[in-house]
Amino acid sequence: MTDLLSGRQVQRHAPIREQVASILRDAIVELRLPPGQLLVERQLCEMTSASRPSVREALRQLEAEGLVESQNGRGTVVSIASPELARNVYGVRAELEGFAAQLFAENATEEQRRELRAAVEEVSAAVERGEKNSVILDAKNTVYTVLFVGSGNPILHQLLGTLQRRVTQLRALTLAQPGRPKQSAAEIEDILAAIERHDPAGARAAATLHVNRAAAIVLATFDETKKTPPTTASTSSLAALFQNPVA
Repeated sequence: MTDLLSGRQVQRHAPIREQVASILRDAIVELRLPPGQLLVERQLCEMTSASRPSVREALRQLEAEGLVESQNGRGTVVSIASPELARNVYGVRAELEGFAAQLFAENATEEQRRELRAAVEEVSAAVERGEKNSVILDAKNTVYTVLFVGSGNPILHQLLGTLQRRVTQLRALTLAQPGRPKQSAAEIEDILAAIERHDPAGARAAATLHVNRAAAIVLATFDETKKTPPTTASTSSLAALFQNPVA
């Protein structure tokens, strides 16, 4: 866990719990905190100068996002995804995101279409700049937000928003594969192209294909890796997560 978050600076205007959650989230998404890594509250408090309640709130937030989990007798660890979870999640994502793209093509205003175009262009630009996975995921999240709002179905928007938060780690795994960021950006551009053609069926097909390709990549990673038992980070290793105490 050496230099897990070198160069990161906390934002002092943000609540302490959000600062702690943000730093840990980025480390998990960028796979610098590996699945199974044990997160010790006492050490996090020492490294951040944050109170135990603030650290616990941050960990609860990450647990709600599916990034960490509480294990009896062990404490809180970085979540270890399973093939079963991936298959179930991506099966639902493919249907819902395909439907959202179809509805967007049918219902979105011209302003929403411009917003989507700008968001898609930012994803491609982030990939071309060689940005970190967390930056690319943020850009993709903007695409999804515009897409889901523009679908015109608030229930679908709510369901997909919850699902997106729960699969952050799986999405990071796909982007970590060689060549996937550029392929992913191209697939999102295909969704946009269908929408700009006013082709609801084509938009749905492109969005579904995008999710299914991501699913195939995630499932392939499970064939190549084995689960590792949780490890306890040393105090010196955890110190690399935070350059300065949060405040």
